[in-house]
Amino acid sequence: MNRGKTVVPDSSTTVREFTKWTDDMDFRLLTAMLDEARLGNRVDGSWTTQAYNNIVEALRQTGLTGITKNNVKNRQKSLKDRWREVHDLFSGLSGFAWDESTKRFTAEPEVWHDLLQAKPAAAKWRVSSIRYYDLMEELWGVDRATGHMARTARQARRNIGMPSVTVDLNDDVNDIPQDDPFQAGFDTAYRSPPHCGSCSPVDGTQSVPSAASGGTTGTSSSRGTKRKAPMIDVMDAQFDRLTTRLDAFTDYLGQGNALTQRLSDIVERQVVAIERRNEIINEQVNILKQTSTVQYSESNIWDMLVAMNLQDEQVMVQCYDFLCNNPSHVRRLFGLPPHLRLNQLLKFMGQSG
Repeated sequence: MNRGKTVVPDSSTTVREFTKWTDDMDFRLLTAMLDEARLGNRVDGSWTTQAYNNIVEALRQTGLTGITKNNVKNRQKSLKDRWREVHDLFSGLSGFAWDESTKRFTAEPEVWHDLLQAKPAAAKWRVSSIRYYDLMEELWGVDRATGHMARTARQARRNIGMPSVTVDLNDDVNDIPQDDPFQAGFDTAYRSPPHCGSCSPVDGTQSVPSAASGGTTGTSSSRGTKRKAPMIDVMDAQFDRLTTRLDAFTDYLGQGNALTQRLSDIVERQVVAIERRNEIINEQVNILKQTSTVQYSESNIWDMLVAMNLQDEQVMVQCYDFLCNNPSHVRRLFGLPPHLRLNQLLKFMGQSG
């Protein structure tokens, strides 16, 4: 009477397996997967072959002897699809929180009203529960956040872009005039003192400078107006522009530091979540240790047989006598989930003859 698992044989060599998963089995599966994830046996969100083998072995050690790798894959897909629907709906929404006692997302009525106005399909999650959401969030939330963050970073790089730092060294200025040291000394030609006749006023009028003198003065004035700025002024302007570019680059680096701080905060929260999960696992281990030392009375044995829904009272009495005479089998049965106890009891009785 295997109620938990049904094997349908086919004419070919392929065998399809159907497993009915309970909440307790889901908890054991998620715990085993978290252990493998902490050991680094998941690469880019995918389990390694060794990880699947370890998960199956861990489940078998807890009493789930019929679980196979395909069972683990199928159940993981079902759990992940259900978690992804809830995660994508409530992630980033303010006012919502997952209640560990009710296993549902809770919020104020007006907050629910606003959400249902925008997304009517979310109404089912007001009454539907999702167990072990915290475990699934720890297991798959990091991959979901990392992928989203990677897209955001790429968009940020495309939208913001690193400011280009261009230094104009005025390469196109090919001709910067310089004073000719030889010409500088001869800008004013040496002239002999003017003739007395030219200096003496004639008929009360002042003498006019010679044409040669006037021509020399005009040439000097024209060359002065065409002279460009000195090199030192050009370099000062270029260094000012370079300083402005460096300030912009420093601001960009400051934005990168802010992103690094956000990533550090995320890692810190993950560490806190892992520590909390370890505490829960330790509590479960302690409970299992305490269970192994419990002494079960005859009334406990009879209550367990009643829960198995045996229709024949004579069979129940035979099972009762067998368990009373084999206390070790009693402890092993109580360590199993209720839906597996009957099959194991029949197996014990068959082995004893």
